[in-house]
Amino acid sequence: MKNEKMLKEGSVPRLLLGMSLPVILVMLVNVIYNMADVYFLGKAGNAVQVAAVSLAGPVFSAISAVNTLLGFGACTAAGMALGRGETRKVSEYASFCLGASLLLGTVILAAVWVFTAPLLKLLGAAGETAPYTAEYLRIFALGTPFTIAGGALGNVLRTDGDSKGAVMAVMLGTAANIILDPVMISTLGMGVSGAAWATVTGNFISFIAIMIAARQKKMRISLRLFTLRRDISLRVLSLGLPMAAGTLLMSFSGAFANRLIVNYGSAAVAALSVSGKAGMLVSMLVMGICMGVQPAVSFAYGQKNKKRLDQIVLGVTAAAVLTGTVLSLLFILIRRHFVGAFLDDPSVIAFGERMVIASLATASLGGVYQMCQVYLQGTGKVSYAAFTALLQKGIVYIPVLYLTNALAGLDGLIWAGAVTDLIAALAGVLLCLRWKHKMDQENAWVRTSLIPCPENA
Repeated sequence: MKNEKMLKEGSVPRLLLGMSLPVILVMLVNVIYNMADVYFLGKAGNAVQVAAVSLAGPVFSAISAVNTLLGFGACTAAGMALGRGETRKVSEYASFCLGASLLLGTVILAAVWVFTAPLLKLLGAAGETAPYTAEYLRIFALGTPFTIAGGALGNVLRTDGDSKGAVMAVMLGTAANIILDPVMISTLGMGVSGAAWATVTGNFISFIAIMIAARQKKMRISLRLFTLRRDISLRVLSLGLPMAAGTLLMSFSGAFANRLIVNYGSAAVAALSVSGKAGMLVSMLVMGICMGVQPAVSFAYGQKNKKRLDQIVLGVTAAAVLTGTVLSLLFILIRRHFVGAFLDDPSVIAFGERMVIASLATASLGGVYQMCQVYLQGTGKVSYAAFTALLQKGIVYIPVLYLTNALAGLDGLIWAGAVTDLIAALAGVLLCLRWKHKMDQENAWVRTSLIPCPENA
């Protein structure tokens, strides 16, 4: 593929510009995508509908988990295959990604419609928020197959380091969503259902654009190549499992957090939804820096180039930590104006200012944690990557959530995430050092024509 030279020889700054920057743009667009519904509903002056969209958040995380399972699994597997010169497998991994996305998306669509009532109970949607949350979820679910397929295949397009097609596809979908939101929410008076339809339309446009971009890159993605062969399906699923498991557990954690915070009123729920956008923006940018270079990490590992791999990991970690720190300080300084831009409600702003500080307190550690995930994921150490993800998203977070709520009420809930991030970053570093030491001891970096590339799971 045309970007193979950059994967093999590009400097860290060049990798950041050529690979991470496009992914960062995708992450930024996704954050804007996520903010659009909340922003326009807030401007319509309905905090209850803003709270309803926030309560639906764990379902988005669950869908994102499937997206991640297939997309990052296929991207990692294809990157390793490309490093070994096995170009045919790239198309097989991508085609499996397409078929599995449409299938699982249809299953989720049916599940949301059939089990709406118990789902609302699980999410903590009750009273005035319940009908709005149900309305939003049912409409949003209609686009789930294309939402998953578009997001997953966007990751596969990054295999050769060229992310421009994925960026343009996401931008087109987001532009459509932003244009349709005010029209459907306010002009047509559709409220929360208008927000949902705008999102569905934007996701469908992104999916079509992704398929066009894949064809332009001459990457063969076809349902005719879809196969359940173990060397394709299990390879993708096992490599995508760590991040997917963490994302899925995050949806359950989000549901637990919602059930607790809803006890403090709709204003607190709305404030959490708005203030969380600042933390999401910073974490997504940091994640984009790290995930953007994952194909280069997998390629270096596939070639067994230890020096190259170490260079990428250390350089990108430094860039991610610096970015997280600077952006966190900026948002903390403008936190009142940020929250007020969404909802002009004194009680929401008061809650939101405190929440912004808490959500960004440990953002600088996000670069360390995310690069640990990329390193473990990119080198195929699935068990360590899965444990690190599960640690942050549930094993530690859920107990901390209930403990801090019992000890300090709302303030405890607000700071539970920061405590968890600190523990997860430390665990990630320790596991990376352990895995690196094991590979050094086993002389895993020696590669000759007589020694096949090991694939650790």
